[in-house]
Amino acid sequence: MQPGYYWYLKLFNPSEFLDLARELLIDREGNIRPAIGRAYYASFLIERDAVNLTEKTPEVHKRVVSVLYRRNPVIANKLHLLRRQRNFADYDMGITLRVNDAESAIVLAETVIDEVSSWNS
Repeated sequence: MQPGYYWYLKLFNPSEFLDLARELLIDREGNIRPAIGRAYYASFLIERDAVNLTEKTPEVHKRVVSVLYRRNPVIANKLHLLRRQRNFADYDMGITLRVNDAESAIVLAETVIDEVSSWNS
């Protein structure tokens, strides 16, 4: 264990990323861009766990969508769209994002998360 770090066995709940995305909803691009990213990662991490993928490589994003396509193509498309929105938000500084872009990402993430939650009920 590294000095100054404390390790706990409690697992992080990715839905906290969605809570953070909601908290970031201020009409300022410095908030909008990470809100979109957190919405994506909340849904991605929950979906990754739901399809039992444990790898932590860049390719896992595509693998999760691929596995989801076999189970529910509509949800797979929504997760793929969220990833594209996250990539725009993180890497394309030439486009202007508005608060409604973050709001739509949050709604999309909620839809994806709700769907996978119904699989486990």
